[in-house]
Amino acid sequence: MAKKEQQTNLIDDIINQQFTDMQDLSKEDNSVKEWIDSGNYALNYVCSRNFKNGYPIGQITAFYGQSGTGKSMLPAIASKDSKIDRVIVIDSEGGGTGKSLFEFIGADLTKIRYTTIQTLDSYKINKETGKIEEVSDKDVPLGKLETTTSIYHMGLVLFLKRLLYALEYNHSTEKMLIIVDSLTNMKSVRASLLGGEDMGKTNKLLNVLFSSLDNTLKNTNSTILFANKIYTDLNNPYNTEGVISGGQAVMYNPSLMIGLTTLQDNPEISDSDLKTEKERRKTGLGNSLKTVRARIRKSRFGTEGRNAWLVLDSTYGMTRYSGLFQLLCDFGVCIKNGSRYSVPGIITNSKGEDVSFYKKEFIEVFRKNEDRYITALQEKMEAVEEKLKQKAMNLEVNDLEEVSEEDNNEISNVELMNMMEAEKEASFEE
Repeated sequence: MAKKEQQTNLIDDIINQQFTDMQDLSKEDNSVKEWIDSGNYALNYVCSRNFKNGYPIGQITAFYGQSGTGKSMLPAIASKDSKIDRVIVIDSEGGGTGKSLFEFIGADLTKIRYTTIQTLDSYKINKETGKIEEVSDKDVPLGKLETTTSIYHMGLVLFLKRLLYALEYNHSTEKMLIIVDSLTNMKSVRASLLGGEDMGKTNKLLNVLFSSLDNTLKNTNSTILFANKIYTDLNNPYNTEGVISGGQAVMYNPSLMIGLTTLQDNPEISDSDLKTEKERRKTGLGNSLKTVRARIRKSRFGTEGRNAWLVLDSTYGMTRYSGLFQLLCDFGVCIKNGSRYSVPGIITNSKGEDVSFYKKEFIEVFRKNEDRYITALQEKMEAVEEKLKQKAMNLEVNDLEEVSEEDNNEISNVELMNMMEAEKEASFEE
């Protein structure tokens, strides 16, 4: 035993002498210290397992979906969090994420800075001939981007590098939110402006972009939220979510990926309200409500596959409470009794008795003691999550036992094909 300890100490001595950058993980705390409020309790929870959190500060969160699913609105709403000191908006859609959107959601415009960027890499325009040329990052001048002969345009890669490296060099402690809307339109100069063959340069630039930002984001308390589009996968009709634009780089690097899909109906809207809304669609007033399902496609926080149902109102935005009722029902915290509901032990009267309510009354009841209820709900949900974890662990043990009992019998090719077809059909129906 003593000899083993001596060998371990010898290894530590070698590491401390020759590999000083190596970390002792037992002494490291890589947990997310702060989060940006998404503006919605249900979305916060499916992102972070906490009603008061949301998107992780110091990391990258991606939103993807078709047009009209809220992928521009949700990052903009995040800018309202009081923890954020400065917001940088990078728009590639020609005003799609401009002043009108932030005014609509009620953001503080004084802390928002806005710019437009069209390409991932940088280029210059010859003032005399109008010719566009690619330029390397080192050749783009600091400060004023116009010389006697050329006008320079920074690409997204150089812009973010200069911004974040400057913050790191100056030991900035302010929390900055960077919104990129959208990454889909960001391509190489060669592909977007020169009309040439891309030759994979866009994907290479995206890899360079993300690989150069990870540590800098954490060191500067900066957060990136970017929107991305999807396109139909013609080769796979069962892929109802579509293909994410930008290749593998935009899938691997975000800590959180949120897929947005519009739905016809919402389980939280009462039948009478839904009927009124459907009738309104036929009038000149049109449809003001839109139901969006936010699905966590990738998560480093144990929430992959979770869903939140959000209501977006074209005259208001997103409500903080939409999706919460359904989430509590799905986790068994909100219980149905006939035509009424209750949240036992949490939503109570002054005597400590459970209060029952109709579905359409939930928000009104909840808002009366919102702070107390949300704190109690968090404790309740943590207990439910622990039960789900234990159940999952038991399933894994049972699965192993079943495999052992069956002596690892192989599945025939026909059985395998039938299983695959069944999965595709289920996915298609969903």
